[in-house]
Amino acid sequence: MNETLAATMGQRLRELRESAGFSLREVAKAAKISAPFLSDVELGRRFPTNETLALIAQKLRASANDLKKHDHRSALADLKRLAEGSPSLGAAVRALVEQVQSGDLTAGELAAKLRRVSKTK
Repeated sequence: MNETLAATMGQRLRELRESAGFSLREVAKAAKISAPFLSDVELGRRFPTNETLALIAQKLRASANDLKKHDHRSALADLKRLAEGSPSLGAAVRALVEQVQSGDLTAGELAAKLRRVSKTK
């Protein structure tokens, strides 16, 4: 997996851990958490505290701030609130999701379009 902002924090952590040759148990021990908890983090089912993320990042020789860039929860929550408050925006979001799911639009293409729109404002 190549590093992209589209990767979740858990995916990025796993990528870094595997490329460094560390086992789940080794990183979990360094971060003072259980291996099952770290597994849940990598799978996106749970999220570490800032303190735990800093310990994980230290073990993986990564920046905790860079890893936080892969945590998309607040952006998704904001988008959900916006879509719930505007039927037309909700319909547009649904249409985009359907295009990505059908393969008519890749996630990368969608991200590029959104970046272009945000630069024009």
